[in-house]
Amino acid sequence: MMDTKELLKRISALRQRLDQTRESTGPATATLQENDAFADDPVQLLRRKVETGSWETALLDGCMRRLPDVPRAGGEHELLPPLLTSRGVRLLKRGKDLLHELRHLAEDPHFLESEDGEAAVEVPTTDPLVMIHREMVAVTDSVLRTVQAFPAAPSAQMRLCEGLEGILALVDEKLSILRSGLSLRRKERRRINFLAEVLENVLLGSSSGRAALQPLALELVSEARQGLALRFLSASPTEPARFAAAHSLTVAQVLGRVLIHDSQWRDRLEEAMLVAFFHDIGMLKVPADVLAKPAALDVEERRVIERHAALGHETATRLWPSDSAAVEAIRDHHERNDGTGYPAGKKEPHLASFSRLLAMCDVYTALCSGRPHRSALDTRTALTDTLLLADQGVLDRSQADHVLALSFHPVGSVVELSDGSWASVVAVHSIHNDRFHPAKPVVALLTDPQGFPLPIPRHLDLAQDDHRSIVRNLPAEERRPFMLKRYPELA
Repeated sequence: MMDTKELLKRISALRQRLDQTRESTGPATATLQENDAFADDPVQLLRRKVETGSWETALLDGCMRRLPDVPRAGGEHELLPPLLTSRGVRLLKRGKDLLHELRHLAEDPHFLESEDGEAAVEVPTTDPLVMIHREMVAVTDSVLRTVQAFPAAPSAQMRLCEGLEGILALVDEKLSILRSGLSLRRKERRRINFLAEVLENVLLGSSSGRAALQPLALELVSEARQGLALRFLSASPTEPARFAAAHSLTVAQVLGRVLIHDSQWRDRLEEAMLVAFFHDIGMLKVPADVLAKPAALDVEERRVIERHAALGHETATRLWPSDSAAVEAIRDHHERNDGTGYPAGKKEPHLASFSRLLAMCDVYTALCSGRPHRSALDTRTALTDTLLLADQGVLDRSQADHVLALSFHPVGSVVELSDGSWASVVAVHSIHNDRFHPAKPVVALLTDPQGFPLPIPRHLDLAQDDHRSIVRNLPAEERRPFMLKRYPELA
């Protein structure tokens, strides 16, 4: 047992540390009042603590603060423990800050997957961002409620703080995923809205459409050269301009990826992007009720749809007065090699090479995208059907290699392998590479064969693996429950 002199010396040092702690807590905690029990004689209280127990417990008790009443909306008050350690106060503040940011994210008009952005409507439970958000709100709220039920013992509070701080660190990590996912969604919607606005202005007589869309074309070219994931965009057919814009942006992405290794086009990709942007401009004149019809179109409705090609030709002539290739591609992208297309029923000898390629990319994109009368096909089925149309002479056989370069599973696809593991496609081999196989891309393994997540994704070139192959593309409703917890951009 230490003598009284040494004890008082240590207590004096402790008092100095407590005063420093009190001064460093800042304005957020400077107004908190000390416990009345400490105000009488804190030195005596600390001496009894030291004589009967842990020096650490004495230090913790000395850091306890009485929390003020914090009014809630409506005049109520939070039910908080009368005393919290400084660490507990910081934990409480951190939890409130996270909850505030989560609420702020939910107010973003791009947060909901539904295009109207109406926060008042029923939230779609399949939206990956909404599902992560709900979980994080619930977790953060649970942490705050746990703080409200903290025991008085400071040592117990410290143990609880350690665990709760780890939970809030996970919430913070998920918040970064939410921010990233929201940023991607915001970028895609910005592109759709911008292209829709430009298309509408061009139909009203503007001649600056190509110049306005040049930066967007360069963005898509850069993404194609980086090998970023092919994302199939969509918009409601009740809004013809946005519907056409979403489809045209996806066609542009497809074109960029099939022409990236083409010697004639690799340095002119932005030109192909601009043609893709405008190829369906005539769809803006199609009534929304025709585009949104959930059943097969009748003869007159089909004629209304088919007129969009002629309108697109008129617009292209104004935008490209001296470029016949762009004008022909926009006019002829619904023509077919066997003469069954529209508007003129042309056959292969009368169709330019780029027009035939645009037609093939347009068909593939449409098959991969949902329509009111049918669901979207997975990329393997869509590519197979497109190649079958080429084999039957409806589309151009000579352009088949271009589209085949996408592979059955484009970059960004989530697939199941033959051993049961899940993977994300991260690269496809060039069609001119000896190892090229449309069903054997490079993947990042996400789970083991039993479905347990891998700590770190592991890359695998299926072209060099004789034991594993892709069984199927995973549909959104199946992959989302797993993906949204770790890789929401793939969900």
